Amino acid sequence: VDLDAEAAQRTAAEIEELGRRALAVQADLTDPDAPHRMVAETVAALGSPSVAVNVCGGTGGVFKPFLDITADEWRRPIELNLTSTFLSCQAEAIAMVHGGRGGTIVNVGSTSGVAAAPNLSGYGAANAAVIHFTKSAAVELAPYGIRVNCLVPGTHWTEGTRRLATSEDSSPEIKDFYRQAADATPLGRLGEADETSGVALFLASELSSYLTGHHIISDGGLMHTTARPAFGGTRIPDAIRDVEEGS
Repeated sequence: VDLDAEAAQRTAAEIEELGRRALAVQADLTDPDAPHRMVAETVAALGSPSVAVNVCGGTGGVFKPFLDITADEWRRPIELNLTSTFLSCQAEAIAMVHGGRGGTIVNVGSTSGVAAAPNLSGYGAANAAVIHFTKSAAVELAPYGIRVNCLVPGTHWTEGTRRLATSEDSSPEIKDFYRQAADATPLGRLGEADETSGVALFLASELSSYLTGHHIISDGGLMHTTARPAFGGTRIPDAIRDVEEGS
């Protein structure tokens, strides 16, 4: 399932090349009806699910001090990260219960939901809520044999982050964030997606059959340091710029 229909088709094609069945579904998970539709289409084509992995999220393009964030800007990452994950879990769990086999759900959060996230406060709050929601969902679904855990990646190289780190449209502060994050990580570099996808596989498989309601951080050790940089650097909020510049 992807917002980008072509990306969904490419992933489905990779799965089919392995000799497996796959279905590509285009959906915008901020649409409240989309999660139930994606599950219904999947059940119709492939049968009831036993595993679901929810990689729903993003900053929503809101990079600013919280003093300058509007109510609409605050809601954007909440809907993109938390509400989409909640609605996806809801639809997936209902299908799993009806299927009668139990299952496992893996939500994907962010280390911005574990540590302070300057200039990304809405994104950080939403991902902290994803982690907490995972705990509540795990307890409620345990009687049905459904486990729910959360994978929490640190800053990784993806198509999107590479674009932010190199684009002419990105500010020097944002580009510098990726350099500082790599330097501050004990392993000395940012992660690659393939390095953390194995953690999702672990959580989705029987290898973690006694694990539910927890989150696992894959960040190269960055959370063990005090050097995690602020996204976008140090910014003076526009709301109090007159005070700062007048002092």
